[in-house]
Amino acid sequence: MENLGIDLKLIIAQIVSFAIFYFIFRKFISAPLLKFLKKQKEDEELRAKLAEELEDRKSVLEEKDRKMNKERRVALDAALAQGKKDAEKVKNELIEDAKKQADAIILRGHDQIEEEKQKLYKEMRKKIAQVSVMLVEGALKDYLSIDAQKAITKNITNKLPKINVED
Repeated sequence: MENLGIDLKLIIAQIVSFAIFYFIFRKFISAPLLKFLKKQKEDEELRAKLAEELEDRKSVLEEKDRKMNKERRVALDAALAQGKKDAEKVKNELIEDAKKQADAIILRGHDQIEEEKQKLYKEMRKKIAQVSVMLVEGALKDYLSIDAQKAITKNITNKLPKINVED
């Protein structure tokens, strides 16, 4: 074998050297490297699992948020409708109250007009009576006796209440 250039000692030394290298590689490099790679793989799986859980939680929270927004919108619409109803009710009450007040004012106005009309009527009767008395006394005093003047004045004053003043 020496003729072929193969040295048995060298081969044995290389085999021993390879065995030592293999043992050192396996013990100090391969095992920690495999352990590191295994840990990296576990960490990656954990990250993926956590990311999936977070995505699930996110979708659940988004769904809850949508439901809450819908409930809030429904509650807001109900409150708005109730507010409109209440405002309409208050508006109708105010209109009704204003109508009642306007009717009361109109009624008082009619009463005041009627009262003023009665006052004017009484005043007019009084003035007519005074004018009649003055007329009888002034114009007819030379032609009629005092008894005749009194009779004419009495006749005029008796007929005054029968005078009616129309609108």
